[in-house]
Amino acid sequence: MDKDMPSLSLKEIRTKVEALEKEIRLQRSILKVIPEPFFILDRKGDFLKVNPKGMEILGYPPEELQQRVFMDVVPLEDLNRIREGFEEMRQGNEVRFRTQITSRLGERIPVEFFGTLTEDAFFIILKDLRERIEIEEEFERAKKELAEKNRERDLYARELQVIRDLYKEKLKEIEVMKEEAVLLSYTDDLTGIYNHRFFIEQLTLEVDRQKRYPTSLSLLMIDIDYFKNYNDTNGHLTGDQALKAIAFLIQRGVRQTDIVARYGGEEFSAILINAGREKALEIAERVRSNVADARFPNESAQPNKDLTVSVGVATFSSPISTLTDLIREADNALYRAKKGGRNRIEG
Repeated sequence: MDKDMPSLSLKEIRTKVEALEKEIRLQRSILKVIPEPFFILDRKGDFLKVNPKGMEILGYPPEELQQRVFMDVVPLEDLNRIREGFEEMRQGNEVRFRTQITSRLGERIPVEFFGTLTEDAFFIILKDLRERIEIEEEFERAKKELAEKNRERDLYARELQVIRDLYKEKLKEIEVMKEEAVLLSYTDDLTGIYNHRFFIEQLTLEVDRQKRYPTSLSLLMIDIDYFKNYNDTNGHLTGDQALKAIAFLIQRGVRQTDIVARYGGEEFSAILINAGREKALEIAERVRSNVADARFPNESAQPNKDLTVSVGVATFSSPISTLTDLIREADNALYRAKKGGRNRIEG
């Protein structure tokens, strides 16, 4: 025994052994409670200590793992990055980066690598990223699905707006068509002025208004003199042209507020709103003279040598009190104009 070496009693030796065993148990306990895979490697990269989580992630039994070095569990494509990490640790730096390791069954496991070098050993912690990556991928899928749903929603919104616009446009078209249909239902096909139906409806409204708010209302009944003779002599086409021309001349003779309609055949009517007897006679004379002064094809064959009109005038006043009374009175006046020689006014 070396005389310079201090002698230890058996008790002291036992105490040191117990202290060493206690430290080893403490280290093992610490390794067990570390929640992440934890490795202690020597400077060559051999495994010195591996905690249970490290065994679990690699899948190697302890005896087999002792025969391997850390680089054995690194995929080929990640070797350079791991080597760079170890070199940085040798230079005194702590390292942290993402990489992969390969389990005993060949599974590539994404991990976050944390490492540092103590006096003679590398301390390595690997954070298993599989669950995190799965969550990230699920999050990305959810983002894409949400983006797709938002895109579809925006697309549906645009399509809905287009449909709404088309619907509004179609409603406008329908309204225009309805207005046109109503106008057509009130328009005489040949002359383009109002027809008998519209005349009756408007005269009904005006008579009702007179009963509620008495002002003045007159009616003209206008008949083309000897029109059958003109039509038979010159043909229906020429007769139709004459009807159109006379409808135009009647409209020129009345006021803008008055309503001119084709009553039927060669007979026309004019509702004179706010017109008493004197005003009605004045308008009737203007209508008669407009037609008398106009020239028509082959009118010299007419008995009067001209194409003319006779006009009956009636004003809504006692004893006239109904629409029927007003029309009857205007018809009677027209009959008197015809009887009196035609091309004249009675009322």
